[in-house]
Amino acid sequence: MTPTEVAAAGDVNLTAAWVTMARHAGHPASQFDSMTMVATGLPVAFFNGVFLHAPTSDPQAAIDAAVEYFGGRGVPFLIWVREGLDEPLLTAGQAAGLRDAGEVPGMALRAVEQIPERSASLLDVVIAQDDADIEAHRAVITAGFELPSDTAEEIIGDGLLDDPDVAVAIGRLEGVPVATALLCRSGTTAGVYNVATVPDYRRQGYGETVTWAVVAEGVRRGCTHSILQSSPSGYPVYRRMGYQDVAKYLRLEGPPNS
Repeated sequence: MTPTEVAAAGDVNLTAAWVTMARHAGHPASQFDSMTMVATGLPVAFFNGVFLHAPTSDPQAAIDAAVEYFGGRGVPFLIWVREGLDEPLLTAGQAAGLRDAGEVPGMALRAVEQIPERSASLLDVVIAQDDADIEAHRAVITAGFELPSDTAEEIIGDGLLDDPDVAVAIGRLEGVPVATALLCRSGTTAGVYNVATVPDYRRQGYGETVTWAVVAEGVRRGCTHSILQSSPSGYPVYRRMGYQDVAKYLRLEGPPNS
């Protein structure tokens, strides 16, 4: 696949990941034109999103629909637009009073045939098999992302265990969960999400180890490439792993300024 094709597949996967997590946690998603709106109901913009897979046919109507959708639920939201995909939508959003919420790099590993052997480590990595593993995933992302205690319960549902397009890796030290990552598969794309390490165990390569674990699980399920959206702290790690920049996501935050 070309970088442009991989970037477009990344748009699809990003949407699929949020819709899947929301559905298993009992939250709604709605389609308008070429955008998907996902509302968890949490009072943090990051957890309520608008995702595009193609340019909107009427940018102003799309912005109005997003403002109405999330306004009716009383939550802030983010609109994610890959740079170059729909500039008129960004312009319409800014004119409506939405605020710049920064950029996020979209990265891709365009070939996943060769996954490095796991280095000698005390970290025991498994793919989640039961509710205890899902609870471990919640605990690690809560600590790793410094989330309020009940947030993970609202975004990570037990039904993820039975979804053939999802896999969760848990890394434990002496039985204690310290690192985790989540795979969301769409077509042949292995999307990597929720990579987190408990603060006291960082800078030991555990995040990289669980990332490779979900990529390997994606390959086992038929994926040929991998995508992710990187945080600033994760960026050098993913570059070292071979991920390359293929996109830039521009984000607007609502509700609009009055």
